[in-house]
Amino acid sequence: MYKTSSFVSFVFAVGMLLVLLAPGAHAQATATATIEGTVTDQTGASIAGAQVVAKSKATALTRTTSSNDSGFYRFELLPVGAYTVTATKSGFATFIANIEIMIGQTSTANIEMKPGAISEMVEVTGEAPIADQSKTDISQNITPTEVEELPLLGRDVANLAYLAPGVKAADSYDPTKNRYAIISVNGQGGRNVNVTINGVDNKDNTVGGPVMQLPLEAVQEFVISTQRFSAANGRSEGAAINMVTKSGSNSLHGSLFGFFREQQFNAIDKFASESGTKPPYERQFFGGSVGAPIIKDKLFGFFAIERQREQTSFAESPDALSELQLAAGAGLAAQPSSIIPTPFYENRYNGRIDYHFSDRETAYLSYTSQANNSENDQSNGTGDLTEGNFTKNHLQVANFTLNSVLHPTLVNSFTFGYQFWNNIIDSTAKVPLVTFTGGSSFGTNANVPQESYQRKFQFRDDITKTLNRHTLKFGVDYIYNPKLGGFFESNSTLEVDFGADPSAILADAVTYPQGFATPGAVIGMSASSGNPYFDMPGGTKQLGLFFQDDWKVTHRLSLNLGVRWDKDFNLIGASAIAGSRTFQELAAIGSPYASLPHDDDHDFSPRIGFAYDLKGNGRHVLRGGYGLYYGNVFQNIPLFMIQQANPTIYQGVFSLTAGGPGTTCTNCEVPGTGIPLSSWRYGVDPFPVIPPPLTDLVDGATGRVMDPHYRNPVSQQFNFGYQWAVSNSSVIEVDYVHELGLHENKTVNINPIVNGTRPLAADFTAAGVPVLGRVMDESSINRSRYDGLNFSYRQRMTRHFSLNTNYSLSRAMGWAVESGGKDLGSGFRNYPHDPLNPWDPRDFGPTPNDERHHITVSGVFDLPWGVQISPIVQFGSARPFDLVSGFDVLARGSGYTRPVIVPNDDPTNFTAITTSADALACLAAATCRQVGYDTMRGRNFFQMDVRFAKNIRFGETRKLQLIFQAFNLTNKTNYGNDIHNTAGTDTFLTPEGYINPGSTTIPRAFVGEFGARFTF
Repeated sequence: MYKTSSFVSFVFAVGMLLVLLAPGAHAQATATATIEGTVTDQTGASIAGAQVVAKSKATALTRTTSSNDSGFYRFELLPVGAYTVTATKSGFATFIANIEIMIGQTSTANIEMKPGAISEMVEVTGEAPIADQSKTDISQNITPTEVEELPLLGRDVANLAYLAPGVKAADSYDPTKNRYAIISVNGQGGRNVNVTINGVDNKDNTVGGPVMQLPLEAVQEFVISTQRFSAANGRSEGAAINMVTKSGSNSLHGSLFGFFREQQFNAIDKFASESGTKPPYERQFFGGSVGAPIIKDKLFGFFAIERQREQTSFAESPDALSELQLAAGAGLAAQPSSIIPTPFYENRYNGRIDYHFSDRETAYLSYTSQANNSENDQSNGTGDLTEGNFTKNHLQVANFTLNSVLHPTLVNSFTFGYQFWNNIIDSTAKVPLVTFTGGSSFGTNANVPQESYQRKFQFRDDITKTLNRHTLKFGVDYIYNPKLGGFFESNSTLEVDFGADPSAILADAVTYPQGFATPGAVIGMSASSGNPYFDMPGGTKQLGLFFQDDWKVTHRLSLNLGVRWDKDFNLIGASAIAGSRTFQELAAIGSPYASLPHDDDHDFSPRIGFAYDLKGNGRHVLRGGYGLYYGNVFQNIPLFMIQQANPTIYQGVFSLTAGGPGTTCTNCEVPGTGIPLSSWRYGVDPFPVIPPPLTDLVDGATGRVMDPHYRNPVSQQFNFGYQWAVSNSSVIEVDYVHELGLHENKTVNINPIVNGTRPLAADFTAAGVPVLGRVMDESSINRSRYDGLNFSYRQRMTRHFSLNTNYSLSRAMGWAVESGGKDLGSGFRNYPHDPLNPWDPRDFGPTPNDERHHITVSGVFDLPWGVQISPIVQFGSARPFDLVSGFDVLARGSGYTRPVIVPNDDPTNFTAITTSADALACLAAATCRQVGYDTMRGRNFFQMDVRFAKNIRFGETRKLQLIFQAFNLTNKTNYGNDIHNTAGTDTFLTPEGYINPGSTTIPRAFVGEFGARFTF
């Protein structure tokens, strides 16, 4: 019976597995679900040999199995959706129940059969329990109703991950992620969240996090596992999000929608109000979807498309605007504007074809594309129109999946995946960047041009065997990135730095008699050139193998026993290290750091979980577990090292400084002019001739090296909790979670200044190589820790409302971050303030995303007359921020400006010590001390988003929703921990901006949106 096409697919899957084991894979997540249960009679005795059938209501897909000697049955790899479960056995009436299964979930459908003829029907009308009795991890399913009915600011379904305990919004960590829902899970920064679409990897291997966003109309549902996911999931020491796309069915169904915002529906935010200007704003988001049978019960199609048109802008800083207007009035090339336009245009679409060869063999093909264009997303409010940019993104992900039932107890799933991503940020203006001391500037943006690209092929096979009470799973996953890299040219044009603001230059005719052309008015000039690419030579590969045993020990006790092994190839850039100039210089002096690292070989991660039904009725369940979870090395860790392996080095080819008008300087001749910078006149004398790129590093350059002992990050995860199914429709969960992060990234300067000199300088000189300044060693010695207690209550739609609430009491601790940003996870780009003491206990404190208290409440309330209200309310206690001095406190030459030094007798006087000399003197005298890491707290966070809808029905299947969505309904100004933190400045300890300042997913003020959605 199971010998034709199933045998062919089995041979194909095994053959592919053997092929993949030869070169080198990676395991991700399932896009399916499971139904299991026990068949008993009315006395509770097990019934063996009962035929159990699960039939999809949408596509009529039918799966059949039989209960074993203990009455146990299980269906694996079922597409998500609604099913009818039927059980028959001679001498018993036919049992019928309806159940809806969600992605990654094991739904329990116990069957109690009554004596009677098979022709008799016993139909269970109650809903299956919402509680997952076999769940041992910390996860939450986001249902189709929540996807469709809850308010979403940017139609990014990942925003709904905030509904899970331990999850909160985090700041964008890269310009390509500003419009994404960046989520902090258990205190981390969002990079280590692994997202899959239909089981296919959607990870950004350059900076971490997801690559693309799906059209919301194409999302069926998703599950977020915040801790302790199974061995089938890998390559994330943080969280895993598994999404599944919609499919066609035997009925014609679809949607049309449009959402519209205008300036008059938005409140003016706090900082824009200070400028007196409300920036223009309008946005249209529209699209639709359709699913239908192409051949009934056989071939199904689905397509969704969304289009966004956004005409947005932000107000220029009033001070910067005034300065640039003065500069323009004096004839400089500035183009000041009170409003900086930030238009954004995007298309997202998804298509999916499902084909049922038979009830034993199904396949589907899914393709998703996202393409957008925007302008000025690198502008910061202190530049002009010439400092703008354009950004282009093109993203694709596709999969072909073949599911085969080789035997009622043996199923196989093969998936081929493809991912492509290309992001380019550039400017049409290639002119010098001119800066002023107050922060205003004009000219080519210092962050352009840059490009990132990634092409990924994935082959994955999972096979599942049900053997008595054991469900055994084996999997292999291979990912090949033939193209991974890009380029980054910081300060790509000449930079000219004036020693005063335009207002000071124009007002002081004594010091600046020729205005901007006064000799010495320009106090700095620099330029860079060279090969800026950081392509990973030879690409990268990842291999993952796993084994999982889901063991139903008794009807009360379930065990999850798993182990996986992951192997990366070239993710640390080993193929480029030998060509890196820093590595070559360290080798020339015999440094122990001149040893080639290699990708990990021993990333074995055992995992164990249990669920114990205390009373045997599924109401009270204890659960827990422990596991190891390995993550990736993202490319921007070895990025600068890879750049130093190019034929020419992208670096500063000259950097000149002068003391201002009336002074002289030495070794400061402007290249190609013969004029010292102290005599050079802006707008009169010629610009410098940029020297050709160099093949070696220059004296004083920053060295970059990967530590010989670099390893993948790993976390130890432990959880223990209690689940109470209050009813079939509601559940209370309490969980304690613990995570210990190990082998996280820490960047240590191995050539700091000690007693006025750098320890490697003499060795470099003796070897006849350029004398490097700081040498940054990318090591994997950092640690972090998280402890949390989660309380949650969930109720599906009952008595006209559904509810999802959670509260987390937690503490996230890590080592100090010194990388220019306040909202980063301590596990990435961590810089100890004193490289001679990287484990200084004063560098250990709460991470920037630490919220001791976080509450989320969401729900859908159906009121009379077709009115529906759907709120999401979030509260977070104040997050911490660090204090910096604004100068190299310990004079190590590392470029670090923390910590703040305070007198022992005045520990809150953060501005008492203002120079490195004073700091070193009082530390030596023991009259002052260092302030610890992240000792300050910002402001509490509160946000209420509400969706108001009026439902108008046309028959049973057609519905029109008239919608108004209010984001940040209370118009709360959420500064969070975005506080001016440099001691001694006029703005010290005042709000600098808003929580998560780089992200656009949190409204700065009230935002109103009208819309309509028609479904059929």
